[in-house]
Amino acid sequence: MKQRLNVVWNEIYCKRCLICVEVCPVQVLTLELNEIMEKEGCIRCYQCERYCPDIAIEVLADEMAAHEMIKG
Repeated sequence: MKQRLNVVWNEIYCKRCLICVEVCPVQVLTLELNEIMEKEGCIRCYQCERYCPDIAIEVLADEMAAHEMIKG
């Protein structure tokens, strides 16, 4: 699983259908070099997580995201 700013993406489960990219209302998710990438600006609406048919993306709780950033 690859950690991003606010989401965790599981490259094994993901079939790169791009549903997460399409449903993101602020367009922070993109597919680059065969990986889902997250830009700054996620509003944690959970749409990517909700609509992913493969359970390949998870939005971190605000507290967890802050902790992961501090931890490095």
